[in-house]
Amino acid sequence: MTAAGRRARSILIGATGAFLLHAPFARLAVAGTEEWSTFDVFLQEEDDESVIDHLLARPPEAWRDEWERGSRAFRTSQGCLTSGQWLVETDLRLRTSMGSRARFGLDVRDEQSDRASFTYFDLSVRAPTAYGTPGLWFRPFHDKSRQDFSFFWEAGAETAAARARLDFTFEDTFNNFWAFRQTRVGDVSEPYERHPYEPSCGLWLRGDRGRLELEGQWLTPSRKRLAPDPLTGVTPHATLWGGYGRALAELRLAQWRLVAAGENRQARSTETLLGPTGADFRRQWSGEAALVRAVSRRLEIEARWMYQGRAQVSDAPFTVGELAAIDRVLQLETRWNAGRWAARVGGFHDRITVAHAGIFSYGTRIESRAYLGAWMRFGQVAISAVEGIELDPEPYAVWFVHDKAFLGIQSTF
Repeated sequence: MTAAGRRARSILIGATGAFLLHAPFARLAVAGTEEWSTFDVFLQEEDDESVIDHLLARPPEAWRDEWERGSRAFRTSQGCLTSGQWLVETDLRLRTSMGSRARFGLDVRDEQSDRASFTYFDLSVRAPTAYGTPGLWFRPFHDKSRQDFSFFWEAGAETAAARARLDFTFEDTFNNFWAFRQTRVGDVSEPYERHPYEPSCGLWLRGDRGRLELEGQWLTPSRKRLAPDPLTGVTPHATLWGGYGRALAELRLAQWRLVAAGENRQARSTETLLGPTGADFRRQWSGEAALVRAVSRRLEIEARWMYQGRAQVSDAPFTVGELAAIDRVLQLETRWNAGRWAARVGGFHDRITVAHAGIFSYGTRIESRAYLGAWMRFGQVAISAVEGIELDPEPYAVWFVHDKAFLGIQSTF
């Protein structure tokens, strides 16, 4: 194994108990095989400032309560990753009555980025009882074999300050499961020999003094039989499993607010074609802490520190390569909130160490960026814009001081 491979393995083992935060508040959505299979770490090296870009794409924290309490809400976060790649993360949540007690729901979750690429369109029904709220949801796809079903139980309303939820999802339900004949995958037959399931759970406690949020998901190992090779007749196989965990703790003390948060995402795929089995293992994790001080009723200052590790090791028939990278990000920001509008100014300093082999990387480096931003409210619609200012010499052209721009929109109905 190369030095990069040994370094990657060291990071993968040491990351077992660590976490990474993608957003300042939960998306409350169950993942699927599409999310695990498209999760990638190599692709993030195409953007030398990927971590900073994802941090700036987060929705303003001032919008958080409105999103969590809304039964009909939409939000999207978008921004520039590279000269040819655009980040898009979109959520839509709609709820309406189905009689005196039952409720119908629609949840749309879409992510197109250097981390993963998927679109979910979930239809749900829930019926409150004296012992909690049982429900089910269905995730349709044009390819019938990819459709998912899930049963869940909730304690506390979705918009309540305290709630818990348990899910059990039947992934790719109609692929050789509860079907009288094998359902095709695309134009070929790829039946499961070991079917995937996805149990998940979550706990959310929110109050005036702070909050605690815990989430976890596990995609059970699956084994799929691929189409036989037309020349040799050999039947190849593919496997996939993944795991996800997220935690957030927040405490308010007078004019101070302390935040500790994190998340861990990992996945492993294998594929056996004509030669030895090839494996692709990837993990991304970090921990972060923030300290916020309210200077006045409208002005506050925030300092944030993130330590992120990302690693991937893969063999043929996947992309052959190894990557082990660590980001150490310091963010300082000042915000002025006037109610219906707000302004922000801040800066990032990211010290990145990289060991890699067989893939493209900008290597060990330092990335620094200043930024200016503002958001305004127009009735029920809030719009945010952020402009990045490059502070480092780059190996590519930068127009004057313009680095990258980001856009956010949120609305309730």
